[in-house]
Amino acid sequence: MQNYHKLRPINRDELYKLIATARGKEPADFLIKGGTVINVYTGELMVANVAVKGRHIAYLGNDDCMVGENTEVVDAAGQYLCPGYIEPHAHPFQTYNPVTLVEKVMTLGTTTLVCDNLFFFMAMNDEELAKLWQELATLPVKLLWSARLDPQTFSRSRMERFDPQTIKRLLNFVMVRQVGELTDWPSLVAGREQMLDNVITAGRIGKRVEGHAPGASVRTLNALAAGGVSADHESITGEEALRRLRLGMYATLRHSSLRPDLPRLVKELLSEGANFSRVMITTDGVTPPSMRHGFTDAILRLAMQAGLPPVEAYRTATLNPAVYYGMDDELGGIGPGRLADILFLNKLDNPTPVKVMAEGRWVADGGRPLIKLPVPAWQDYHITPVTGTTAGLTPRDLVPKVRETKSTTAFFPLMHLANPVITRQRDMELPVRNGFIDITGQKGLIYAALLNRDGEWVTNGLLSGFADNLEGMACSNTITGDILALGYDPFAMLQAVVRMYDMGGGLVITEKGQNIFELPLPLGGIMSPAPLDELIDRCSTLYEILAKRGHTHYDLLYTLLFLSATHLPEIRLSPGGVISVKDKKILLPTRKLGNNIQL
Repeated sequence: MQNYHKLRPINRDELYKLIATARGKEPADFLIKGGTVINVYTGELMVANVAVKGRHIAYLGNDDCMVGENTEVVDAAGQYLCPGYIEPHAHPFQTYNPVTLVEKVMTLGTTTLVCDNLFFFMAMNDEELAKLWQELATLPVKLLWSARLDPQTFSRSRMERFDPQTIKRLLNFVMVRQVGELTDWPSLVAGREQMLDNVITAGRIGKRVEGHAPGASVRTLNALAAGGVSADHESITGEEALRRLRLGMYATLRHSSLRPDLPRLVKELLSEGANFSRVMITTDGVTPPSMRHGFTDAILRLAMQAGLPPVEAYRTATLNPAVYYGMDDELGGIGPGRLADILFLNKLDNPTPVKVMAEGRWVADGGRPLIKLPVPAWQDYHITPVTGTTAGLTPRDLVPKVRETKSTTAFFPLMHLANPVITRQRDMELPVRNGFIDITGQKGLIYAALLNRDGEWVTNGLLSGFADNLEGMACSNTITGDILALGYDPFAMLQAVVRMYDMGGGLVITEKGQNIFELPLPLGGIMSPAPLDELIDRCSTLYEILAKRGHTHYDLLYTLLFLSATHLPEIRLSPGGVISVKDKKILLPTRKLGNNIQL
């Protein structure tokens, strides 16, 4: 629980051997000979030898006197040696799980990830979370963590989980590098005591505070910077990134499946002559279909194609995040004393490595993993299949009910999907049949229901702009952890919900009485144990099926995840009911479900 600084502390004997290797008095484990080192410290490309002892780099220079009988000499002539990439803002549960994500991205050069803890934090107690972190810390690719300060959906009861004593305990782990992202930054600006105390605690322990302030004005950013926010990844224009840089923040440039903004951001910052020393890049929880093109390596390629010089580009994914998180004495560059996270590149402008070394071990070659990663016993951490029964649940439970049962029409607060995650409120007069909203013949309208996992309530809404011809869908991968049901046919919706429970969680599409698509997510209803390459293919098929049924947006999985997230405009499903995000007003309360229903 003590807040040691070092990710990989070494003992006296290891330290002396590292020094002795640098002096040529102790044989190296590896001597990487004649490669061109991308020196992110000086900006040079330098032909040099790199000696590795244990987990660490011992030497960088022209000598080879540390070669011993058992030293593996690696000829790197004609190759570029780059520090392992650091992903500063990962969400390791976008259908994949942390281990399957690491298994994939280490082959692409990412050797450190700073990860969102939200799902795991809400699923388990502090002791279990600490045990999971320590188990995952044994992987050669470093999984570090951010500690959330809000649940990302409106719920007063859920805020109790984020009390200052809990946050302080989490921040005392060396694997936790910051608090954030602050989706509820208005609470900080408004002076909410719990948020202020948590930010103060982070500062006292020396941890960073990451913001989440899309479209923030200069005045708002000043308030956030004054409040301790040190970085933000929500810039969608070069001017917005400059606002952050001018105020002393780090600007994390994003290229995700949801916000593919990086080329424009780079070009606009370059046109302004911006200094990139406080710039990082992130994939920000990219969903599987977009990972067909790569991970950090893919967005580095985009940055270079947008005009960022290669060495400067590599800094945004190596040295800059290492400095930001206070880890540059261990990570971010190829130099003595640093962990031996070394990528072998065939070309300077091709950031996809042909070989990867992580902490002095070969972990990937030719895009294939060389080691088998241990998998946690997820059930020990309450990451189990979604269980329950839908007995007693009826199709009408999935349809909005009106108060005045004798009415023939009623105005209803409709959610219109303007893009993959932004909704707009459109009040619409609709027919009423037997006390329920009837959307028969209303092209593009579907029912949207958020079903409580404990079977206590349902939030009923209407959604447009999602799909023109979707009979029924159910999904357990939501920000609240509840079950989302969508479609124009309540019977098909219910069938999809039933099948989703039979699978133990996941996503189901039902049509003409058949389940035409299934994506099992048995790890807590949001993650799969399947390899990421398999998920890439499966989720791509899902996107194609929805596109044929009128879905025009480009990141379906985030749409489903965020329909119950109350940090985004404008109207959402929530555990309290259909809610107007800006003023937290409940437009339509939840309905209680029958006592005989246990979901």
